[in-house]
Amino acid sequence: MADWIASAEFVRGVPERTPQVLPRPSVAAVMDAFRVAGCHGTNWFEVVGQPAGSRLPECPGTAACAGGGALDLGEVSVYTVGQTSSLPAVTADAAVETVTFRKPNPAAVLRAVCALAALAGPQLAFDESATAAFVVWPGEETGDLEDDWPW
Repeated sequence: MADWIASAEFVRGVPERTPQVLPRPSVAAVMDAFRVAGCHGTNWFEVVGQPAGSRLPECPGTAACAGGGALDLGEVSVYTVGQTSSLPAVTADAAVETVTFRKPNPAAVLRAVCALAALAGPQLAFDESATAAFVVWPGEETGDLEDDWPW
């Protein structure tokens, strides 16, 4: 991964040494962090044994979404530790290794990454083009990062 990051056109926040590995958050903790951050989206997975309230709220509609800061994460998938493909069903206590978004609002992704960093330590954000590597550290706020956010 270090080679890819070194070749990216835009790099921000990448440390010289890999930070200490922290415990990975659970699916439930990640969804809670996104909800508290005001984000919404379409879950592309089911949390087994959990009520519908454990899911992210769906987009309230274009006008309401825009009025609320447009914090739509789009289609959200979670990959848990040891998982080799996106499975439709996960347990609430499964440790999350990766979160992906399809068709998100970039402002929502920044808010979500800041929420994850507060929960689980530094977070590396990148898109499918892999031309930018952006690391968000615990304690960094969305407003402080907006001007540097490449998306």
